[in-house]
Amino acid sequence: MPLLDARADFQRARRAHIAARAVRWLPPRRTRQSHPRSLSDVHALAWTSSHLRVIPLDAIVGTVEATTDFDAAFRPTTNRISARWLRVALAHRRGHSLPPITAIEGPDGYYITDGRHRVSVARARGQTDIEAWVNPTLPTAGHGSSVPSPTAAPRDRDERWLDNDMRAGP
Repeated sequence: MPLLDARADFQRARRAHIAARAVRWLPPRRTRQSHPRSLSDVHALAWTSSHLRVIPLDAIVGTVEATTDFDAAFRPTTNRISARWLRVALAHRRGHSLPPITAIEGPDGYYITDGRHRVSVARARGQTDIEAWVNPTLPTAGHGSSVPSPTAAPRDRDERWLDNDMRAGP
């Protein structure tokens, strides 16, 4: 049954995105972003050692790399990502511990460098916070600043845990 529950979670998250898109057709009360903000909005970052902490999901405002796979609330915008999303949701349903996401603390919130699917699943399941490796930022240094490459940040790219565990079946 966890697999059916995970599929239901994904379909519910997709329907929520479609409903939010439909609401945007109504007369605007205020402008809302349709996709998560990307780090290009943040002018100066300093890569320092990351700290493991629990952060509120509502404080996550964007991603390092722009994406069209998720909307601003990290709901899936396409069925193309369903296989990966379902593997993460199934791991949650089965009680497997997932590695912390990796995020950068910006002046307006946290930007994800690794873990968009985990954030999406956590929000869809009603969680309020998530464990994260957080890299703090320095105050904006001015116009001459640039955003360093996301690959410079320490990150956990080895996600064989997820692929191997999910191939085992229900």
